Amino acid sequence: MYQNDIENPTFLTKCKIVINQANYLLIFIIPLLITFCINFLIQYRLYTRGKSILETIALIVLIAFILICLIRFTLNKNMFFIWASCLLLVFFIREIHPPGSSLGVYLGILGLFYVALNKHNLYVGYFQDKTLINLIAMGFFTYLISVTIDQRWWRFIPGEELANVPLEETLEVVGHLLIGYGFAFASNIRQNSI
Repeated sequence: MYQNDIENPTFLTKCKIVINQANYLLIFIIPLLITFCINFLIQYRLYTRGKSILETIALIVLIAFILICLIRFTLNKNMFFIWASCLLLVFFIREIHPPGSSLGVYLGILGLFYVALNKHNLYVGYFQDKTLINLIAMGFFTYLISVTIDQRWWRFIPGEELANVPLEETLEVVGHLLIGYGFAFASNIRQNSI
């Protein structure tokens, strides 16, 4: 890609920057393998975590990654970490389930991605980090699987009623871990190559 494409990119160029970093095999296979393994453990009663403990773990994980991102912002004054903290905060709000928050959460996610798209010069170096892109994509795909489990799309599978709640809650925690880790330890590729 030419330097001018990165300095003044079109929408398509912005998308290509991100898409070129993605490893689709990892993005789709890893969350499916994690789902299968957790379901296997639940079915054979080797994993028996309740909903309340998993929701508490999810909140702790999100708070920890928000704090790490804020510390990184304090140390290097890079706005990417404020943006990442805000996105993790949206997930935190979703996790505490205040009444009427669903629409706000989705609008918050869309708004933050809109900001990232329009302020590309602040984020372009981070969105060239293959590890970050793949962790975020795996996290969102894990969330998608979690939502389908919560909506009971898989009720035709034997034993689904046993695994439904712990599998859905555990996958949310895994999604938080993937996205949080990606943000907390992201590298600015452009800055590192200068």
